[in-house]
Amino acid sequence: MTAAHADTPVHDAENDSFSATLRCHDANGELYNVTFSRDRVTLQSYSDDAIRTKVET
Repeated sequence: MTAAHADTPVHDAENDSFSATLRCHDANGELYNVTFSRDRVTLQSYSDDAIRTKVET
């Protein structure tokens, strides 16, 4: 970092973030995505409400 940017790197922990997205395959054959971040879990691309219930549990 120092050589590439000619400066000293700083970790801003207060604004630090991360996320991971999992592509899931339910037993009923449906594919959906679950994204985990520091302060939320997001469920995307599902149509069966039973999947939402499983993720919430």
